[in-house]
Amino acid sequence: MFVGALVIVVATALLFTKIFQAIPPSVPLPSKVLSEPKTIGIISFRQQAKAVEGLKEGLKELGYSNITYKEFIILPSDNMMKEVAANTKTLLGEKVDLIYAGLEFQALPVITTTKEMGNNTPIIFSSAFHDPVAYGLAKSFLSSGNNATGVALNIVEVIQKQLEFLKKIKPDAQKIGVFTDGFMVPPLSDEFYPELRRQAAKFGYEVVEYTTDAPPPQAEAAWHTVAATIKPGDIDVLYHLAGHYFDSQEKSGAQEFAESELASRLKIVMVAPLEDLANGGTFGYSGDYTGAGKQSARMADKIFRGIKPSDIPLEYIKHVSLVVYPTRARQAGVEFPEFILSIADKIITEQ
Repeated sequence: MFVGALVIVVATALLFTKIFQAIPPSVPLPSKVLSEPKTIGIISFRQQAKAVEGLKEGLKELGYSNITYKEFIILPSDNMMKEVAANTKTLLGEKVDLIYAGLEFQALPVITTTKEMGNNTPIIFSSAFHDPVAYGLAKSFLSSGNNATGVALNIVEVIQKQLEFLKKIKPDAQKIGVFTDGFMVPPLSDEFYPELRRQAAKFGYEVVEYTTDAPPPQAEAAWHTVAATIKPGDIDVLYHLAGHYFDSQEKSGAQEFAESELASRLKIVMVAPLEDLANGGTFGYSGDYTGAGKQSARMADKIFRGIKPSDIPLEYIKHVSLVVYPTRARQAGVEFPEFILSIADKIITEQ
């Protein structure tokens, strides 16, 4: 009787031991994927520096400690697609583990080039000026159907909010000035600008276009020629479109910087996307690119752990920020109402 009971107790103890051994510890053991060497290729414009920074910070926060980055920074131009394709071939030749495309303009030639080469290197992108499905980056938000995934900005909602804020800042504004044909690089704003026109009409604004027939190398001189003809009262708002031939790696040589000076001379509000706002503009409302970079880092983590990009749904950028420059506004004779200052994500007092 006693022996039988002892056998039962021992058997039960062994059973519980096996059960407890099968249960994983509450704190997971460090994964070797975090320390394995990885190489990430990055192709972006200078304006996407915050997104690239967010990607690197996000991976570091996730515990990755052995990543090498190979970066290409390009300027908007008619040849940028070919340049990106060449950069992609270089990165594939170096057998990078993943390619990060700063915007859709880099993502499309990267996706196309990898497909043409029969290469499945994973790609993560940001799309800030086009719907990623309509632009050809993915079959759907649920699945790209290719070797890419990424984050996107809802441009309709962003433009609507920009115009709502504009109504609060300058209620009597009627005319929005925009430098368009001949100044903007067509692939960059070919979806965004028409949407701006549609939404502006709904809000009761007239869009005034400033154009040039000058070839791209002469865009800077042409811009200054056209800007000199604009008089106070011609427009009430200056809207800066991203992606222009008049550009430079230097702040003072970028179109947004010159437009900011123009807005100050005209005593009007200037709206700019956040990636250009540091160089010029009164306020901006668009995607938080540092946050978008960290979203991309979480996608990269999934890829490094074995999930295919096509099995990772596309995401909208989770945080959209309102950033205001009160000092610049005052120089243009504009004061932000308390409502705008109370809801702004960032108030930057420097010029």
